[in-house]
Amino acid sequence: MKRLVTAALTGLLALPALAQDMPETEFNVVGSIGGLSMYTDKELPFWTEQVPEETNGKIKADVKPFTELGFKGGEIFRLVSNGTLQMATTVLAYNSGEVPMNESVDLVGVIGSVEELQQAVDSWRDAYAEFLETQHNIKLLGFGTYQAQVIYCRDEFTSLADLQGRKVRASGASQQAFVSHLGGSPLSIAFAEVQPALASGVVDCAITGALSGYKAKWNESARFISPMPVNFGLAAQLANLDWWNGLDASVQDYLTKSLGELETSIFELAATETETGLACNTSGPCSQGDAAGMTLVPMTEADDALRAEAVSEAILPEFADRCGADCVATWNDTIGQTLGMTIE
Repeated sequence: MKRLVTAALTGLLALPALAQDMPETEFNVVGSIGGLSMYTDKELPFWTEQVPEETNGKIKADVKPFTELGFKGGEIFRLVSNGTLQMATTVLAYNSGEVPMNESVDLVGVIGSVEELQQAVDSWRDAYAEFLETQHNIKLLGFGTYQAQVIYCRDEFTSLADLQGRKVRASGASQQAFVSHLGGSPLSIAFAEVQPALASGVVDCAITGALSGYKAKWNESARFISPMPVNFGLAAQLANLDWWNGLDASVQDYLTKSLGELETSIFELAATETETGLACNTSGPCSQGDAAGMTLVPMTEADDALRAEAVSEAILPEFADRCGADCVATWNDTIGQTLGMTIE
C-alpha cells in the first residue's frame, strides 16, 4: 500500500504545476491533410497522446483532419475567423487569393530550404500575429510545413519551359502566377481530388510535396518529377480569437508553449522529407514502401534562370499588387531583410 501511495504522489508531483490547477477543457481541432506525416506523425499523437498525458486529462481535444471532414481547404481560414471552428491547422496558400498576406513567406521560387523558411517565418511571426488578431479575429499559435513542393507530370518533360500549354494543378495565388508565367494553365483542385484528375487527364501536371505526392499515389499516373523546390506548403495553427480569449489562462499558457514545441518538431520532420520523397518516387531507397520508378527531371541552368525570371517579373510584382503597400512594407522589413531581398 505504501508503495502505491508513493507512486501516486510521485505521479502527481511530476505533473506540471500548471496542469494541477487547470480547469477541464474540451474542444474540437481540425487537423491538416489526413494520411500525411504532418498529421499522422505529429498533430494526431500531439492531441491524442501528449496533451492528455501532460495535463492529466484536463485538456481533451477531438481532432480530425480536414480531408476526413469533407472540407476542401480554402474555407478553413474563414471558418476559424468567424468562430465556426475553434482551432485548425491550414495551409496558408489555400486562402491566399482572399488574404494575400497569408502567402508572404511561401512565395514560389523565393526560398530554397526548410531551414531558410524557418528563419523567414521567425522574422515575420509577430507582424503576422498582429495582422491576424486585428484584421481576422484569429489567434496565431504556431506554424508547420510540408517538404519542398515539386512538379509531377503525366507526360515527359525535360525542363520547366515544357510546362507551356499544360494544365497544372496549383494551390495558391503564387503557384498560379508561376504556372501562368511559364505559359501553362493553372487549375485549383483539392488535394484529395488530384490523383483521379491526373488519371483522367483533367490535369497534365500537379504541384505538391515530394513525399506527400508519393503517399497519395500520384506516381500511379504521373511518371515524371522535377526536384526544384517550387515552395513549401507553409501551414499555421490558428484559433478563433474570441474562443481563445475565453479559455483559462493556464490552458492558454500550456497550449502556447506546447504548440511552439510542436512547430519545431514539424519543421525538423519536413527538413528530411524532400529527399525521402524524391527517392521514394524514383529509384529509392524508400523507407516508406516500394520505390515508384518515376523519372527524375534534373534542374538545368536554364530552369534556374527561368525560375529567377518568374520571381522578378511575375511572383513578386503580382504579390505586391495583391497585397498592397502596407503588406509590402511588412514583407521588406521582415522576410525581405532575412533573405536580402526587396520588393520595389
